[in-house]
Amino acid sequence: MCKPPPPRSAACATAASQKIEPVQIDPVVCALHTVMYGLLFHVGTIWSIENFIRAHQISNEVSGAITSPSSPCTIPFVLLLHEYWVYLQHNNVLVNPHLQHLDRQYGIALLRNNHHWAIAGTLASYWCRESVGMFLTLPYLHQMHLVKYSEGIDKDDASYSFSKTQYLILYSLIYHTVKSRGVRSDAMRRYSSDFGIMRLVIDRFYLDSLREFGVTSLRLFLQGFDTYIHFRIVRDLMILLIQPEWVSSSSGDFLLSSSQIVSSIHLLFVVWVVHAALNQLLRCSTATAIVHCWHFLTKNSSGNACARSSSISGTSEDANKPQPTKRHDKKNDQRDIVSSRRSESLPPECIASSKINTTRGNDEKYIVRQLLDRERVPKDLRGRLSSANAYVDKAVRIETAIVILAIFFMIGLGEVPLRILSDQSSALGFGEYVFMKLSLLRQDRGQLCPTVLFSWLFWGILHGIGAFLLKTSSPSRGNNSLRYGNRRQSLVNAIDMAIMIAIGTHSLTPKAGVWLVCALITMKSYLQTKRNDTPRLFRISTLGLELLAKFSLLRSSIRSSSFENPSLLLSSILSLLWLMWVVCNPIPTPCEEIRKKHIAADAVFLGHPAELSDSWALWLLPYSLKERWRPPFWAVLLWPFHYIVGIYVCSYRRRFFGDEASYFCCDDVRYGNTRIQNWVSAHFARHFVTHPHQVKENIEAAARHAESIGVKVLCLGALNKAESINGGGVGIVKALGPNRKLSVIHGNHLTAAAVVAQIKQIFPNKSARFFLTGASSKVGWAVAQALKDYGYQVLCHSSDRARRQLFEKHGFASASTLLEGSGFSDCWIVGKYDRAVAREIPQNAIAVVFSVPHPLSSRNDVHVIEAGTLHMDLDLLDRPRLFVNKLEAHEIFACHAASVVAHNRLKTGNFERIDEVGPVDINEMNSWLRDAERLGFRVPQPEPVQYHAHSQYQGSPVIIVGAGPAGLCVAAGLSRKMIPHVVLDEETNTDVFGSWNVLSRIGANITTQKRWCSLPGYAMSDEDFPGEFISPDEYQRYLKQYAHRFSIDIHRGARVISVGKGTEPSPWIVKVKESGNEKVKECSAPSVIIATGKHRKPHANIGDDVVSKLEAYKIPFAHSTEMNSDNWKLAFQAAKKGALCIVGFGNSAADLITIVLQNCGDKHKESTTPMIHIAARTIPPVFPQCKSFLRVDSLGYIVRQMPAFLQEFIVKLLWRAIPSSRQCDYAFPSYLKRWKKINGRIPVIDKGFLASGFQSGHLKGHGPIFDVTKSGVLFNDHKHTLDSPPVKVEMIILATGYKEECIVDREDRPNGLFRLGVGNDFLPIRSISEEAELIVEEIAKYYKNV
Repeated sequence: MCKPPPPRSAACATAASQKIEPVQIDPVVCALHTVMYGLLFHVGTIWSIENFIRAHQISNEVSGAITSPSSPCTIPFVLLLHEYWVYLQHNNVLVNPHLQHLDRQYGIALLRNNHHWAIAGTLASYWCRESVGMFLTLPYLHQMHLVKYSEGIDKDDASYSFSKTQYLILYSLIYHTVKSRGVRSDAMRRYSSDFGIMRLVIDRFYLDSLREFGVTSLRLFLQGFDTYIHFRIVRDLMILLIQPEWVSSSSGDFLLSSSQIVSSIHLLFVVWVVHAALNQLLRCSTATAIVHCWHFLTKNSSGNACARSSSISGTSEDANKPQPTKRHDKKNDQRDIVSSRRSESLPPECIASSKINTTRGNDEKYIVRQLLDRERVPKDLRGRLSSANAYVDKAVRIETAIVILAIFFMIGLGEVPLRILSDQSSALGFGEYVFMKLSLLRQDRGQLCPTVLFSWLFWGILHGIGAFLLKTSSPSRGNNSLRYGNRRQSLVNAIDMAIMIAIGTHSLTPKAGVWLVCALITMKSYLQTKRNDTPRLFRISTLGLELLAKFSLLRSSIRSSSFENPSLLLSSILSLLWLMWVVCNPIPTPCEEIRKKHIAADAVFLGHPAELSDSWALWLLPYSLKERWRPPFWAVLLWPFHYIVGIYVCSYRRRFFGDEASYFCCDDVRYGNTRIQNWVSAHFARHFVTHPHQVKENIEAAARHAESIGVKVLCLGALNKAESINGGGVGIVKALGPNRKLSVIHGNHLTAAAVVAQIKQIFPNKSARFFLTGASSKVGWAVAQALKDYGYQVLCHSSDRARRQLFEKHGFASASTLLEGSGFSDCWIVGKYDRAVAREIPQNAIAVVFSVPHPLSSRNDVHVIEAGTLHMDLDLLDRPRLFVNKLEAHEIFACHAASVVAHNRLKTGNFERIDEVGPVDINEMNSWLRDAERLGFRVPQPEPVQYHAHSQYQGSPVIIVGAGPAGLCVAAGLSRKMIPHVVLDEETNTDVFGSWNVLSRIGANITTQKRWCSLPGYAMSDEDFPGEFISPDEYQRYLKQYAHRFSIDIHRGARVISVGKGTEPSPWIVKVKESGNEKVKECSAPSVIIATGKHRKPHANIGDDVVSKLEAYKIPFAHSTEMNSDNWKLAFQAAKKGALCIVGFGNSAADLITIVLQNCGDKHKESTTPMIHIAARTIPPVFPQCKSFLRVDSLGYIVRQMPAFLQEFIVKLLWRAIPSSRQCDYAFPSYLKRWKKINGRIPVIDKGFLASGFQSGHLKGHGPIFDVTKSGVLFNDHKHTLDSPPVKVEMIILATGYKEECIVDREDRPNGLFRLGVGNDFLPIRSISEEAELIVEEIAKYYKNV
C-alpha cells in the first residue's frame, strides 16, 4: 500500500538518479528510536500519575497493588484508553524527529499532487475525534470534582464550579475547532498564509530569524500545551476510576479491577508502540491509510449531501464550471496517492514538470512554503471539490457544535453538558434512568408546566446561538411567504416574552428582577416597531441584554428546587437533539455555502473616517440624514477605546481577515442605471501620519478586492488619493498591473469644476481677490489656473520655496505664511486641512472650502461655503441611502459623483477602462461637470455675497482713537459683534502700534511674560514667538497680526483734535486732522473710545531750576524716550567712569540700568568698574522677575484676584520677606517714602541686575537731586541736612515717566464716551482686555436697543 509508484517520466527518473541524496537514516534505527521514545513517555507518565496519587492520598497504591474493588462503567474506561492513545500520539509528534520528518514528507507529496482536501480531511477527522473524546470526558471529570469537594464544602456550590482540567478541555475544544476551520479555509483557497494552519502543521521548524524563532516557539508551545491537557485528562480519568467514593456510589454492567485498568494501559501502549515502529520501519505514515480511506469515500460517495447543499444555495461550483474542468477535478480528486518515500526522492525538476509550477525557488528547505504559495494554484482550480469537502464540513460542524455546547453550559449555565451520563443519584442504567425520570414527571403534574417553560427557554437560546453562528439566511421568498414568515416570527416573539415573564415570576426571588425583565421586553418591542429607524448597534445591544436575561433565568431555573430533577434530564436530551439537528441540517453554514456569483457594484467610492469618534457614524447606522451627522457628546469620554479600535482596524483587521476586511461597506444603492457602493477604509485621518504604510496597504487591498469581485470603477476619496500615499491613484494603478479591468479615478476634475462653478456664482464681481491654501494640490492648482483665466486675482500659499517659485513662474503671487493671506484678503479658498487656517483666517471672512474635512468648524464667525459637494436627484435612487459620509441626504461629494460619471462613460463610450489619475487638465473640467448635470447632479446655488463682509448694523461707525493694544482689543471685540467701527491713529507707519516703537528704539524689554501679553481671541503662538518673553519689536509684529486677524480698519495719519457733543442718533462729534491736510474733518459717531493710553508725553519731573543749571554747566541730559545712539554712547562712557546718573526708579529705570550694565560689564577689560547713581523720590517694591520655576507675573495674576486690602498685605509681606527685595530697599536713604498703597501699581521687576548691582557696588541709591554745582550734583541723602558731598556726573538720564494727557477730561459711559487703558494693574494688558470686553458689551446693548 505504501510502496511508491514509478516516476512520472524518464526525465524525472534520470534527474532523481543523478541527484545527490542526503544521508538517510536506516528505518530499523528509526523504529528502535521510536520504541525508545515510547517507553520513555509511557514509564514517565505512569510514574507521574503514581506520584500525584500518592501526594494527594487518593488511594494506597497505583499499579497492581491498588486495593479498590472495582471501577465502574464502560464509557469512562473507553475514554481513558482513547485519551491515552491520543496522548502517546501527541508526545510522539512533539519530540520524535523521525515521525515529524515522515509526516512532513508525506504532506509534501500530497501538496505536489494538489491534494489539499485530502490533507484537510485527514486533519479534520483527527481533530474531530479528539474533540468528541474530550467533550465526553467533561461530565465524568465533573463527578470527580464533586467527590473532591464532598468533605467540608457544600456540594451544591461545588456543582457550579469546575476543575482546571475542565477549563483546559474547553480551551482545547476551541483550539481544535479553530485549527479545523483554518485547514478547511486553506484547502479551499489552495494556499496557506504565514500563519495558516496547513503551513504550520506541515512545515518544518525554522530558526533563521527572530520572527521564525518566535513562530517556532509558538508552535512548540501550542503542541506541548495540548499534550499536557491530554495528560491531565488521562490522570484525572485514572484517579476517577480507582476512587472508592466513585465505586461505592455507582454500579454498572461492566466493572474492572484496578490492576486490570493498569494492565489495559500497558497493553494499549504495546499496541501503539508496535504500530509506531512499523510506521518507521515501512516508511509509511498512519495518515496514508486514512488518506486512502478518504479517497475511497469521496470516490464512491453519491454526493447527496453536497448536492443537497448546492440545491439549497442555488448553484454549485461544478455546475458553473465548464465540462473539461469538472472532469479534471474528479480525476484530480481520485488520483492515486503518492507515498512519502516517493516525495523524499522527488527532485526539483519533477516539481517543475508537474501540472502547476511553483512561483518561488526550488529550495527543498522551503518546499512547503513554495507548494502553499498564493500564486501556485490558478484561481479556476480553487474552491470546493464536490463530495470531498462534505466530510470536512461535517467534521467542522461537529467540532463547532461541541464548542458551542461546552461554552453554553460551562460559561452560560455554570453546568457541564450531558451531566446525565455521570449522574450518581441512581444505580440504574442510562435507559432505565431516563424512563424513571419521565415516569416521575408524568405522575407529578405540577412539574409539567415548569418543565415545558424550561424546555422552551433552553431550546430557544441554544437554537438562536446555533442559528446565529452556523446557519446562513434562508433562501429568498416571495411576498406572501415573507408576510407569513414575519407573522410567524412575531408569534414566536410573543410566546417567548410571555415565557420569560412566567419563568421570572416563578424563579426570581427578588421580585424587582421581574420588573427588569418586563422593562427589557418593553424596550425590545419598541425597537421592533422602530426597526428601520433604530441604529443597528442599539438593536444588537438589546439582543445582548435579552440573552443575558435569558441566561440568568435559565441559571435560576436550574438551581431552583422545582426544576432540579427535570432540568438534568431535559438539558441532556435537548442538547443531543440540537447536536443532531446541527450536524444533519441541510442549510449550509456561511463557510460551507457554495455561493452564487457575486454581483459587484458598478462604481465604488472609497473614503475614510476623519476623526476617531467618527466610528460611531458606522456603528449607529441607520440614523437621520436630515442634517449632517456629528459625534455624540459622550464619544469624547471614550477616546481611549476609539484609539484602540483605530489601531486594530488600521493595522490588524486586514491581516486577520484578508483584503475584504480592509474596508466597511456602508451603503449600496442604485442611482439611475448605476449601482454604487460606499466603502469606508479601515483607517482614520490620523493614521496617514502615524501609520502611512498600513494605510497604503489597506487602500491597495481594497482595490485588489474590488478588481477581484468585478467592480468597474473605483473612486478614491479624501486622503486616500494623497500624493504621499499613492500619488493621486498612480500607485494603485501600478499595483494592480496592466491586465486589470478596474477603472481607478480620483474625481478631481469634477471637484475642481464644482469649486470654480460655485465661486463664479458667489462672486460675480471679478474684482474679488482670493487667498488660496493648498494651491500645490491637484485640485488647488486647477482651481487657481481656472480662476486666473476668468479674471480673478489669486494669492497662492505654500510653505515650500520651490512651489512658490512655480507659482510665480506661472504668473501667480505667492505667500509663504498664512499671515500674508490675512492681510491680502478676507476671501479665502481652503483646499488643505490645516488647523492653523482656523487661527489665522480674518474675522467674518468668507471661506470657500473643498478640503475634507475642513478645519473651520470652530469658527462660527466665518461664512463657510463647501464647494466640493454636489446635489443629487433623490428620485433616481431605488431606495434611501444609509450612509452619506456625514453629509445630508441630498448631498454628495463631487469626487463621489465622478464615479457615476465614469461608469456612464464606460457604458456609452468604447472604453475598456478609464483612468483618471495624476494632474487635472483644466480643459477637461467642464466636460465632467456637463456629464454630471446630465445624470441629475447639480452645483449648489448659494446666495451671491459682496466682496467685503457687511456688518449687521447700519449707521455711523464707532470711533476708536489709538491703534495700540487697547484700541485693537476693543476693535476686535466689535468685529466679533459685527458692529461697524473705525480706528484712528496719528502714526503713519503701518508697522507701528502704540508706543512700543519707543521701547524698541531705546532697547528696553517687556517685563511681562508672553502668556499675559496676548489679546483676546488670538494668542501668541510658540512657532511665531518662541521663548517665554518677547521684545517690543516682536510685540508690534503680533499686534499687526492681530489687526489682520480681526480685519480691523485702521485709518493712519489721523490726529484727533477734540471730541465734542453732537445730536442724536450720533451724539459725538470727533474732529480729525489728517496728515498732509490742514483742514479739520468732523466725524459723527454713536460711541467713542479713547484708547491712547497713559504714555502720551515724556515728563521731566526734576524742577526747572535743576534743568537750567544742568544746561548752564553743560551736563548732558535726556529723557528715556530720547535715547539714541549718541546718547547711549555718552551714557556708556559716563558709566565706566562712575559718572552716570539715572533719575527715577521705575521699570523704565530698571531697563536702562540693565542695558548699561550689560554693555559695560566684564567684557570691557578696563581698570574702572561701571557705576550708576540712582536718584529717587519714592521707593517702590522690587521683585525678581523669576526665581526657579516661580514667575512674578503668575504671582501677580493670583494677587489681582484678591480683595484690595489682601493685595496690599501680600505685596508688603513679600517685599519684606524676599532677600533681593530687601537689598534694593536698603540701598536707598531710609527717610525716602516707600509705597504705602499699592492700588494696582506695577512694582519694579528686577531682571537680574538690580539686587546684584546694589550688592556689588555698581549701583548706588540716592535721594532726589536738589542742586547742581560746578563740582557736581548734590543729592538729598539725609532728611534734615543738605551736607552731602557733590558727585561728579557726566550724563543724566531722566526715567521720570510720562505726563498723563487725554483728549477728554472724563468719561461719559451712559452716552457712549469711554476711556481705555488709563488704569493701574499688576498685569496691564490683561486689565485692558477685560475692560475692553465690558465696553464692547455696553456698546452692543446700545446697538440692540437701537
